[in-house]
Amino acid sequence: MSRENEGFAVEELKQAVVARRLTSLAVVLAFVIIATASPSPKITSLTAKADGEGTITTDLDKKKISAVLVTLKEDGSAQISLFSDMQLLVEGTWSQSGNQTVDLKITGGIVSGSATGSGKLLLRKDNSIKKLSLRVKSSNNGVVTVEFVAASPVDKP
Repeated sequence: MSRENEGFAVEELKQAVVARRLTSLAVVLAFVIIATASPSPKITSLTAKADGEGTITTDLDKKKISAVLVTLKEDGSAQISLFSDMQLLVEGTWSQSGNQTVDLKITGGIVSGSATGSGKLLLRKDNSIKKLSLRVKSSNNGVVTVEFVAASPVDKP
């Protein structure tokens, strides 16, 4: 093989290597774009219980919360049980407003049935409860606020 032909063969080999690397890079970039562009799955229903710390504050009293149980149903209804020295039930509706955020509209519960208000449920990536906040107006026009933070997964026994 002449020096001139060797030069062309080496140049063609270099171009082939560069083309292969560019193709590999393009494939990797395509996978990254597809993976990051995919929306997080929508929650259709959820039942989650969390131990942690929180408070129920009324105009007259403040009680500690040790756990919450949240049930979000496919039909958009929600039930939230608050565990203190007694168990309180809050009812309402829910909608997902972000990847890990659920908006709550309170339509009943808190002791005597008719309560209205709103709140937020923050979830961890595994859809376990991270935080719950509620602000509710009870039937006697008193305001009830709920603030609850779940124990972190490493804090659990």
